[in-house]
Amino acid sequence: MTTQAERLAALEQRLTDHEARCEERLGEIKAAAASTLRAVEGLKSRSWALVVALLAWALAQVWSVNAARLDRLEATGAGTLQQVRHVAAD
Repeated sequence: MTTQAERLAALEQRLTDHEARCEERLGEIKAAAASTLRAVEGLKSRSWALVVALLAWALAQVWSVNAARLDRLEATGAGTLQQVRHVAAD
């Protein structure tokens, strides 16, 4: 038969073991949270890089379309100017 002191000692030992397991788990949780936070920060920086790349691509498309439009307008304007000079010469 166990005495009161033995039962109290066993209870204290179980409590100490439980606290040790909780501390270990807390350390693992903190490590996992830190790892997840680093991964999220990495994704944020990659996302911003993707946004900048898409914006640069869109601006290149606008620039290209405007350059082609300007070339067409200049070509049309040059042809019209030659026609005006031809009519004025007649």
